[in-house]
Amino acid sequence: MRALILDTSGPFTTVLITEHHQLSTSHILRDRPAEHLHEQIHASLENLCITPQDLSQIAVVIGPGSWTGLNIGVTAAKTLAQILETPLIPIYTLDALAASCAKPSWTLMNAGRNQCYYARYSTSDSQEMAVDPIDTVIQQILADSNSVYVVEYGDTFKERFTGNDKYLSMDRLPPEALIAALKTSGSIEGADIKSLTPAYLQPSHVEQDASH
Repeated sequence: MRALILDTSGPFTTVLITEHHQLSTSHILRDRPAEHLHEQIHASLENLCITPQDLSQIAVVIGPGSWTGLNIGVTAAKTLAQILETPLIPIYTLDALAASCAKPSWTLMNAGRNQCYYARYSTSDSQEMAVDPIDTVIQQILADSNSVYVVEYGDTFKERFTGNDKYLSMDRLPPEALIAALKTSGSIEGADIKSLTPAYLQPSHVEQDASH
């Protein structure tokens, strides 16, 4: 079973192809527009001498993350899944972060304007992802003596955790974390693929400004 995994949620554009949950090839580019995603997909397939028809699953990181990047990645994944008539597996950014470390853990990422996306993961389940002021979230984290790790996508809040040996920062979602998240994420088919949208969790800054 081959799967194509796409991640355009941050500054890196990642394309992975796995077989039976083992990495076969990867193309990871930094500071390249996600518009080049199709070129990376083509190169990945060509590297393995396979065609899109050899893929049995499509997976994509649906957010939260970059508005433009997520839209490009989710659209590409939906198009491929519908053309190939394969299941589509949505992966949440924070789920992939959590898959990269031991639990219990907190995952967080910058949401702009002193806000952050976050979730707490135990060994069996996860708290629903939310967005709140960073000060509120940090107070919760510091009060949680059972937490093993605090994992941030990026390093915006690094100084706020100075001296905290539980804190880790990641500038991209590593392949092993994406593959682990693939294993635990459910798939969608048919009409559910067509209706899938990125998990922005909050309005864009432009929309927020327009509402005031």
